[in-house]
Amino acid sequence: MLSSTRKILNHAEGLLELESSTLISLKPKPLDSVTEYPYYAFYVRLAGMETKILKANGMENAKKVAFVGSGAMPLSSILMATHHMESTHFDNFDINDKANEVARRIVASDAELAKRMKFETHDIIEVKERLGQYDCIFLAALVGVNRIAKVKILRHLRIYMKEGGFLVVRSAIGARTFIYPSVEDHDLVNFELLTTFQPTHALVHSVLLRKKTKA
Repeated sequence: MLSSTRKILNHAEGLLELESSTLISLKPKPLDSVTEYPYYAFYVRLAGMETKILKANGMENAKKVAFVGSGAMPLSSILMATHHMESTHFDNFDINDKANEVARRIVASDAELAKRMKFETHDIIEVKERLGQYDCIFLAALVGVNRIAKVKILRHLRIYMKEGGFLVVRSAIGARTFIYPSVEDHDLVNFELLTTFQPTHALVHSVLLRKKTKA
């Protein structure tokens, strides 16, 4: 029942994101209109919270960041790049080429931001040695349709991330797992536990911050 419900909700959320993002991308200055996205305020709070825990655990002035599962509305990357990591280069990976096309149109309206933000269509399992370039990798909550798939991705990242690289994993607890699959501490083998944020208010995501240790 949980798997079926999550599949329906995830499909609906994907359609909402693509439809809203497409409408925004057709405006004269799409970046000025991202505030119209239904979950904009949520992502503002989430980006601020993730930045806070990253800085509290020693990540300052990241040169390159990867966001896995950026979607048609890459608000997390946009907010991070414009308000928290103003000189960082972001590589956004999504398995859906149509979503990436819409995301590119939104970011292309700001030439300076477009220089620091790229969008690529890949299954992250197919990206290997290149993952060693990134100071920090964000894993979106909807990457991995179930826990088994997500654990496979986490193990893949562990192999190819650089030593000392930070990993931000969005997860869920309790009734929130009807929307997003849960990630447990024992799913993150050979990662150093830095902190875990569990929501007590309107934020839906849990956030697990880990660091790749020596092999």
